[in-house]
Amino acid sequence: MKHAISACIFTGLTTTALAQSLPVTEDAVFLFNGQEITISRSATLPDTSFDVVSRALSECVQPCLSPMTAAQNVATVGELDVINFMSTAIEEGHGLLVDARLPDARAAAHIPASVNIPAATVAETNPFRDEILMALGADHYQGIFNFDGAMDLIIFDDGPATQDAPTFITDMLAAGYPPEKISYYRGGMQVWTTLGLTTAGTAQ
Repeated sequence: MKHAISACIFTGLTTTALAQSLPVTEDAVFLFNGQEITISRSATLPDTSFDVVSRALSECVQPCLSPMTAAQNVATVGELDVINFMSTAIEEGHGLLVDARLPDARAAAHIPASVNIPAATVAETNPFRDEILMALGADHYQGIFNFDGAMDLIIFDDGPATQDAPTFITDMLAAGYPPEKISYYRGGMQVWTTLGLTTAGTAQ
């Protein structure tokens, strides 16, 4: 187990070193709730990058890796897909970037223009789940949901060593949310911060 954790930490540090030598991407600028948001890639990484990596590794349960695919017909996306989604679906008002972590994890650092919907809130046992589904654009009539007008979602969490996003996706699919309206950003905060991409939060 110690060897596995050491290997994960070494991989994270190696990725960080490589990220510092890679070209900086062009800024993406878009509007979210009337506010201009800029996503850029820093040539130097923030001090929070290793904090996010180490927290995810310390809290993981063996084997410490999420599957590449969260569920059948749910696309797994990367950083450029997330940024493009921000500049199109979010700015146009038909998409949401969902942070499935608990609020305390989000407070430290999160992706700008994301919204916090912890995974537990969409569990079948939550009596307010129907209200959340309707807030996401689903229509509800006589106990039946229609998701034709529901928002497109990208779901993320701390990264490949955590299960909040896959759990969120599983419960949303069980509620009837169409898989083609859901995408999974597997890299999460761990990869986002390691690549030096813009974050928001008290730790920035």
